[in-house]
Order: sequence, then C-alpha cells, then structure tokens
Amino acid sequence: MREIEVKLRVEDLNGLEKKLVSAGCALSAPIRQHDVIYSLQNSTEEWENAKEGDVIPRLRHENDSIVEFNVKQQQSSELDNLEYETRVEDGEAIHRILGVLGYTPQIEVKKIRRKGRLGEYEICLDEVEGLGSFVELEALTDDDADPVKIQEELLDKLGSFGISRDKLEVRGYDTMLYQLRHSSKN
Repeated sequence: MREIEVKLRVEDLNGLEKKLVSAGCALSAPIRQHDVIYSLQNSTEEWENAKEGDVIPRLRHENDSIVEFNVKQQQSSELDNLEYETRVEDGEAIHRILGVLGYTPQIEVKKIRRKGRLGEYEICLDEVEGLGSFVELEALTDDDADPVKIQEELLDKLGSFGISRDKLEVRGYDTMLYQLRHSSKN
C-alpha cells in the first residue's frame, strides 16, 4: 500500500479541531506516541540526502503499551512511501532483530496525536516534542498512484479549513528533528 500525505504547521490546533468537529470529523482521544527510527549501520544519509528507495524501519509505542513495527520505502518524496506495518507482541525482540540485521536507533519522535477520518482520508493533529503543532492528511493508494495529484487533493481539502499552503512541510518529523539537532551543533 502506498501512503501519500501532506504535513502543515498549525498555529491554532484547537481552532482547527473545532472546525473539523463542526464538519463532522470525529477525533480520537489523545494518543501518546514514541517512535524510534532506525538506520542501517548508523547511516545519516536518510536524513541528510533522502532519496527514492530509502528504507526506514520504525518501532512505535502508543500510550506506553501498544507496539507497531513499520517499514517505509521512500518513493517520490519523504511524504510518499510504500508502507508496511504490523502490531508486534515484543518490541524488544524486534529491536534486537533489527540490531542483528545492522540497524541502529537514530532518531526518537515523541508526540501527542489525535486521529480521525476526513472523508476518505486519515487526518492527524500532532503536538510534536521539540517541533510544535502540525496537521497531517494521508491517503492510502495503489502503488502506482500519482503523488502530485494526490497531494494537491489533500492540500485542497485542508485549504477548505483555512490552512495555508505556505505552512507546508516536506520532511518527516524524524528528518526535522535530525536537522534541528544537527543545526544546533554547528
């Protein structure tokens, strides 16, 4: 399955939430997510020069218990990926397996997320530790979908809620945190 999304910074997450609820979008209770993103043999290339074909494994803990294992393979951009995920019973075992395969933890992303459906799309309102507030709108498509067309549809949908395209972020939270961490060392 191909995941194509857009991500925009949001100044007033509560205001957006009210608009979404008024439009009939039911949002989940807040979910605490702690993602650990891995790279192969301590590579930083995925965050410095992301390219088509990059493979990014992730372990996600939700509310300190649920664990999902996810692998994304980048397509046309960081927000356009082939995605495979499953819940796992033993996150520590997956961590050890990844280590045996040469993957090491590189970036941790901690956020509070509220999820919902906006028509055929999944919407997420995120408060990301160290980065701020964001909205993501995501479409799950066939592998051969046109990412530019889908992203335009997603941006149009968010635009109907007053969210400006000039707040568009083209990087994942992991890359933004990596860049923030490394820019502060310079």
